[in-house]
Amino acid sequence: MTKILVFVQTDENGAIKASEEIVSYCVNNFQSAEINAAAIVQHEQLEAVRNSLSNAGLNNLYLLINDSLFSTEIYSGILSEFLQENGHDVFLISATPLGRELAPRIASRLDIGLTADCTEIGIDENNMLLATRPTYGGKLMATILSKTFPQFATVRPGALKYTKCHPEKNTNIIEKYPEIDSSKLLSEVISFQKKNVQNTDWTTSDIIIAGGRGLGSKENFELIYKLCELTGAKPAASRCAVELGWAEPSIQVGQTGFSVSPKLYIAFGISGAMQHLVGIENADRIIAVNTDKNAPIMQSSDIAVTADAVETLKTLISDS
Repeated sequence: MTKILVFVQTDENGAIKASEEIVSYCVNNFQSAEINAAAIVQHEQLEAVRNSLSNAGLNNLYLLINDSLFSTEIYSGILSEFLQENGHDVFLISATPLGRELAPRIASRLDIGLTADCTEIGIDENNMLLATRPTYGGKLMATILSKTFPQFATVRPGALKYTKCHPEKNTNIIEKYPEIDSSKLLSEVISFQKKNVQNTDWTTSDIIIAGGRGLGSKENFELIYKLCELTGAKPAASRCAVELGWAEPSIQVGQTGFSVSPKLYIAFGISGAMQHLVGIENADRIIAVNTDKNAPIMQSSDIAVTADAVETLKTLISDS
């Protein structure tokens, strides 16, 4: 039986959505595997983390209790030692900023390979992890098999569809207190201040409105922001719009940007090449507005509107 371990990133509300996506995907797709999760938590987080994961369909939930200030060095050390003591075939981390910082440190400590920023994962008949990620600037998708164990990968947030699980089995919750040898630490965290940024995780929004090259100019792309302000949606952009300087890379959707899974994705002036469609394949509903009725995104949409994207935006804004 394949043993899979998911590192669960947490906040004051429990497990973050990006980690829940990996857990739910593994539980729903790898029924023959043992699915475990590990979270590094402070005492004050214990109840929230238990509540968010106790009914997630896990076999075991390991709560690694550590009340010290956050330190990448401490976190990577705790997880590395846990993996050495508890053998697993596969280890998965969400490719959040924290995950991208921890993963290479853990890979270096354990001298194992790392497949980073995957958009798809699978398990083959030989219990090998199939880790798929974009390569050559998003022009190709490469499926990678690791030669080292545990097979290690980070998964792009939003790439795996979250499905709520109603398991029959009970999760075994184990609390552990990792030992930290402070004399071996190369750095010391004096203080930690959380940046006060409201609603920064736009990728988890229920409604996302995106613009592409078909809008014609940066001035026209500004209409995306105006419509978002009126509707409460979050703005996004295609790779072309970002490369043209109309939008920041931080809101790019696609293989070389972010994967999103909103309830509704509305695309204005986006042709929908394969690189973009991969980033929105988990959206519940897609509406596309484009003058080209044969554009790829029109064929992949629930509602395809053959119209001028700029004029449609102006009409929607004036009527709001």
